[in-house]
Amino acid sequence: MSRPLHRLLQGPVSSLALALVALPLAAQAPTRQGVKAFQVARVQAEALALRAGLGLGERDAFAPRASFLNGQGQTIVHLDQTYLGHRVLGSGMLARVQPDGGIRTQAQRPQAGIALPDAPRLKAESALAAAMRRLDPKGPLKGQPKVELVVFPARLVGGVATVEDPATHRPILDRKNVVHAQVAGDYTWAYEVKLRVQNPKDGHQERTYYVDGDTGEMLRIVNDLASAAALSGVTPATASAQGYYRGPVTLATTQMLDGTYSLWDTTRGTQPNPDLSYFSDDGSGWAPTGLQVWYNSHEADGTPTYSMYLFQANPTNTWGDGQPWSLGWGQENGPNGQTAGVDAMSAMATTWDFYFNVFGRKGMDGLDTGVYANVLATGGYMDSATDNAWWSQNAQSLTLGAGSYPANPRGFRSLTDLDIVAHEMTHGVAGSTSQLINDREEGGLSEGTSDFFAQMVKVYANRAPGDPIDAIPGAGADWQIGQNVGHGTPLRWMDLPSRDGRSVDAWYDGLSHLDGHFSAGVLTRALYLLAMGGSSTQGAVNHSPYNPAGFTGIGLDATARIWFKAVTENLYSGWSGSITFVEARDAAVAAAEDLYGIGSGPVESVRQAFSAVNVGLATGQAPRVGVAFAPWRDGDWVMGDKYDPDYWSKVEYLPLGEKVRPRISVTNTTDPRVTWRLGGPSVFGYTGSETGPEVGGVINADGSWTTPFNRGWHAITGSSVADPTQFAEGRAFLVNLDTDQDLENDALDMGGIAFSWYLSNGLNFSHSMFNAPWVDDADVAAYIDAVKNTWLPK
Repeated sequence: MSRPLHRLLQGPVSSLALALVALPLAAQAPTRQGVKAFQVARVQAEALALRAGLGLGERDAFAPRASFLNGQGQTIVHLDQTYLGHRVLGSGMLARVQPDGGIRTQAQRPQAGIALPDAPRLKAESALAAAMRRLDPKGPLKGQPKVELVVFPARLVGGVATVEDPATHRPILDRKNVVHAQVAGDYTWAYEVKLRVQNPKDGHQERTYYVDGDTGEMLRIVNDLASAAALSGVTPATASAQGYYRGPVTLATTQMLDGTYSLWDTTRGTQPNPDLSYFSDDGSGWAPTGLQVWYNSHEADGTPTYSMYLFQANPTNTWGDGQPWSLGWGQENGPNGQTAGVDAMSAMATTWDFYFNVFGRKGMDGLDTGVYANVLATGGYMDSATDNAWWSQNAQSLTLGAGSYPANPRGFRSLTDLDIVAHEMTHGVAGSTSQLINDREEGGLSEGTSDFFAQMVKVYANRAPGDPIDAIPGAGADWQIGQNVGHGTPLRWMDLPSRDGRSVDAWYDGLSHLDGHFSAGVLTRALYLLAMGGSSTQGAVNHSPYNPAGFTGIGLDATARIWFKAVTENLYSGWSGSITFVEARDAAVAAAEDLYGIGSGPVESVRQAFSAVNVGLATGQAPRVGVAFAPWRDGDWVMGDKYDPDYWSKVEYLPLGEKVRPRISVTNTTDPRVTWRLGGPSVFGYTGSETGPEVGGVINADGSWTTPFNRGWHAITGSSVADPTQFAEGRAFLVNLDTDQDLENDALDMGGIAFSWYLSNGLNFSHSMFNAPWVDDADVAAYIDAVKNTWLPK
């Protein structure tokens, strides 16, 4: 019997001996069966011909990134905008080649007016070193770093990374990933550096860093956690298995050269997994293809060894005992540990088959690339892996925590249930098409897409004998995510997301402050209503105050086909976080028109469903009252309009202990009044989170806000008096201007403010520019604005 196939989680690359991997400037577009190279070439030529109309010049071009054939016989081609052959971050074009040869194109945020020198001053090696300093790994990297020169729009500066506190499940600031950079113009050369680390000291982290190609400053940080090989004589097999969640199942497994079996399905995924390709056959006949399940190993006391093994060396091909993981550390490859592997493998195969049978998609990337799961994970960055799950787009893999329940009553069971696995694998579909990321409103679209298709996979898995294999049944959705891992309590509801006390049911101004898992409620409720219809009965789960008359749903299958087409064909972010819910609604309308015809019932139902979550209007609806915090930035040099204007233009700096009036606008009504309340949806009813806002102060009878004596971020919400369903959440950073500390902001404070302005340790803690909200950034504008709000002009 051969020894179990094994790999160290930290991988083969030492942090002291890094190899630079330069990506090609214009790689050949990967294609699926049925896509002809000449079609991709025609699309590229068509895109180049459109440059003048888009305001682009001879230095601008479009390079194909991916292509596939959809169910309507159309060839879909994704192209990236390039400048001097280098990708422009977040900009591109989608093209659709009709069966008759006609081409329809759709530009995605084209970036005109780029004027940069032929090359940056900084070398790629220096950018890699800057990213390594930010990551600050305590152990070796996992895999090779990847470095690519790109054009970076200044508006994308930011991307503060957060991590989850394992004790409270709240986001807290990852301080080494705070960004506080400045860009002189609208664009700059930047190096995109992708780093991965997984070892005992660092846990598992995957980051993308954007380093200014001229100054070496860190511009943006993104948290990335959402050739065929011969089989060497191994034999496909069929196993009897017992899962905890899945019960008795039949699995595709593999008989190795020594006659034993492994949890390796060679029938799905003919192309090698990019992460497993770092490793070679150990003599067992293994190859980096197919679906595979690996497990984290531990010492008998539960300490992670940070090694990972394939479930292998099973002599009988009978897997699992059907019992929940009992934390029998050191026995992961025994029957109880195998149970988690059985659940994962069954869920992976079901999800794979769903996408192939219903949508014709081979694998998550559409290229038939193998996927592997890492189960019984613990530890990780801040011990976040135990009760968590995530997808790695770089590795085409999912990590599924062992769960800490019942030892930890607030924890979860093993994260290997079907809807968790399907959720994570769906991130791989979006990651290889629209490239959505958990940032701003786009975060809700990313997480909501995964929640919705996880629900569709569950319905598909429970279809009755005789149901068609290429369609989603019309009934059977429970509209819940993670009920089993939450031992009876779902992680999220999709029909009425606000049940969890965190998620929201409809769009509002300020939604960008909310984590994508909770703003996802806007999308999941819209898709729920699109499928099931809206009720005119107040109090019904599917009643909406934004569309109170109700409307007819179109069913699960049609809803899924519309949203799949929208995500894979009509939306493109390029990891920029720029897509809004309005853009998503428009993409869904276009998808419905393609599938069912312009003016058809499903098209109107899409408008009705998104209208019911306050995104756009149904046909004939009168404009709604709008409430928004007014853009008020004055073009200051730190946070001017070019830096993420949708977010920063509405952030206010206010003084402590003063009566202030936050700036808000109400439209489409003759009554501009608002009622104020402290806090907002993003506060989740708690205060004091390290990065979250706090609640404090007093709302006065005249509608003003007397701010508290509590420096830091605060949230406040204004609702329309004319239509209380319309509201906006704003953020303010409270600054202490009381230099002489007499509890009054007066003229005597001005001298002290001026005196201590640039001191590293000011007379008053919050006066020092080095204590501004951007950590070490001298944000003069913040204090100027706070002064303006203290002594308003006459």
